Amino acid sequence: MDQKATSISTYQQTRPDDSRLHYTGVLVAGDAWDTVGHSLLPLGSGFFVAPFLVLTARHVIDEVSEQFHGCRIHEIVGDMKFGIDFSIQHPRHGQMKWAVMGYGYTPTIDVVALWVELRTPAELPADFVWELPTLSLAQARVDQAVNALGYPHSTHRLDEQGHAKVGLNPHESSGTIAAIHERSRDRVMLPYPCFEASAATKGGMSGGPVFSGDGHVIGVVGSSFELGESDESEVSYVSAVWPAVGIELRHTAAPVTPAAVPYLLQALVDAGAVRAVDRFTSVDAAGTVTLLIPG
Repeated sequence: MDQKATSISTYQQTRPDDSRLHYTGVLVAGDAWDTVGHSLLPLGSGFFVAPFLVLTARHVIDEVSEQFHGCRIHEIVGDMKFGIDFSIQHPRHGQMKWAVMGYGYTPTIDVVALWVELRTPAELPADFVWELPTLSLAQARVDQAVNALGYPHSTHRLDEQGHAKVGLNPHESSGTIAAIHERSRDRVMLPYPCFEASAATKGGMSGGPVFSGDGHVIGVVGSSFELGESDESEVSYVSAVWPAVGIELRHTAAPVTPAAVPYLLQALVDAGAVRAVDRFTSVDAAGTVTLLIPG
């Protein structure tokens, strides 16, 4: 049963020393044959959940696929006409760029997994440490405090040598959960587990992580809508992160190579490669995820 409440939100630039910048960044796409960067297109945000594995919103990837192929990414036949990079502005190591080499996809939720390989610098710095978030695989709660982080004002340009440069401008928004949609909000726009939050999100933040008050990732930024003359300026919809454990993966890293057999993201949770608490999910062989709601 859906639950509802009301709340206010705040929106501001993220501090440059915020530790979450170690694993969050922006996705950009371009023509696969563009070796310079003239066709770069900022897509949205994303975040590492394991070494070389990024989560983002499925619609972010589907939108660029529709632009280049006229279909969703899992429907592409033949070679892809576009490439995707994931860029982070690491507080210690500066800008780091990763090329997307594979993906894990399910059309039933708005979360997708991306396998990446480092592009710039040529190799990881000797003192590089993977600093990763912890996922919460429990149902969110009405009135629960949340904080969304993403890159709504990212830019790109060509430097004097003609090389593409991506400008990252992280912002965050705090608020509370106003409503829970345990199975779906509707059958067309949001037909998957999600929740409404008063944390205002802007274009470019889609795919970014949404944190609970204790710092665990509980969702992925989806869409936001203006509410006109209502007391709230807008409402944001967030995909629950717990169904993502049912995403089928067909690659391993590093380097990114095809897996011997497909497996579920749940296997990385079980192995500790993806950190998770509140593990109230179970996944069957078909990837169907069931959430246990205590009480």
